[in-house]
Amino acid sequence: MIDILIKRRKTNVQLGTTKWLNRLAFAALSLSLGVTTALAMPKMRANIEVTGSLVTLSDLFEDAGPQGSRAVFRAPSIGQSGVIRAERVLLAARDAGLNEVDRNNVTMVRVRHASQLVTEHDITDGLLARMKQKGFVSSAGDVELSLNQNVPDQHASLDALQSFHIRALRFDRSSGRFSANILIGGRNDLSPIRISGQATETVMVPIATRNILRGDLIMEGDIILSPMPRQRTRGIDRMQISNLIGKAARQNIRQGAIASNSMFKVPEIINRSDIVTILFKSGNLTLTMRGTAMTAGAKGDVIAIQNLQTNRIIRARVKDAGLVQVGETPMTIAAVKGQTQ
Repeated sequence: MIDILIKRRKTNVQLGTTKWLNRLAFAALSLSLGVTTALAMPKMRANIEVTGSLVTLSDLFEDAGPQGSRAVFRAPSIGQSGVIRAERVLLAARDAGLNEVDRNNVTMVRVRHASQLVTEHDITDGLLARMKQKGFVSSAGDVELSLNQNVPDQHASLDALQSFHIRALRFDRSSGRFSANILIGGRNDLSPIRISGQATETVMVPIATRNILRGDLIMEGDIILSPMPRQRTRGIDRMQISNLIGKAARQNIRQGAIASNSMFKVPEIINRSDIVTILFKSGNLTLTMRGTAMTAGAKGDVIAIQNLQTNRIIRARVKDAGLVQVGETPMTIAAVKGQTQ
C-alpha cells in the first residue's frame, strides 16, 4: 500500500514537472514569436524608385510579406516623380491586408519612375551616325550638326532595347539640310518628335591670325588651323603649317583669310643691285670674283649676276646672303673663263 502511494506521488510529480516545462517552453516560444513579429514589421520607405506603371506594397514597405505584390497606386509617368502622403499609404496597406506596419516617421513618400535619359546631344550623335552610315556625309571628315529647335531631355523606358529611334530621315546633299522623326523608346504615350537642321562638313584649313604684309616672314602663330565648311575650301591646296615657318609672304594677306602655298615663298636673301661674291669651283680650282645682282633671289634660286670686271652677265645659284656659285654648265663656265682671260 505504501509502495503504491509512493509510486502515485512520483507519477504526479513527474506529470506536474512535465506540465510546468511545457508551459515554460510555450511561453518562451510565444515570446520568441512576438519578438520576431516585431522585428519583421514592415517599415515604410521615404523614397522609392519603380520601373513599372504600378506601385506595390513591396515598393512602399520593407519586408511587406505575402501582400508585397499587391499594387496600390499608379506610378508617375516615365522619368517623372510624385509624392504620396503617408496616411494614404497606411490606408492602402490596411485595405490590402497589411495592418501592422512601422510608419518609420515618414510623412511623405517620394516616388520616381526610373528611365533612360535621352538628351539633345544623344539625338544629334545618333543622327550623325545614321547620316554617315547612309553615305549622306563623309564617314572620315568632321561634321557639325545644328538643329533648328531645342530638344528638351526625354525619358525612355528602361525596358526599351533602344532609347530612341530615327524615322523618316531626309537629307539634301546640296544644302546639307535634313529632317527626321524621333521616337522615344517604350513611350507609346508620346508623339514622334519632329526635328530639322543642317549638317555642315568641315575641314581644317590654315587661317591668317593677323594682317600679313608682302615680304613679312611667317612666325609661329601667324597661321593656325581652323575648321571651315568644305564647300568654302574647294580649289584650295592643303599644306603643313610647319612648312610655312620662316617663309615670306608674296602678297598682302588679311587677317582671317585662308592661306595657300602660292601665297608664300622662301625669303630672298639677295636683293637686286646687291654686291655679291661669285664663287666657282672645279676640282682643286677655286675662283672668286665680285658681281652685282641683277635680280633678287632666295636660297637655291638661279639669278642673273653682272661680273664687275668684265661686265658680262652670268647665271649663278644663290648659296647664302651675299654669295652665289656658278654652276658647271658649259655656258656658265665659258662666261667665267671669259672673265679670266
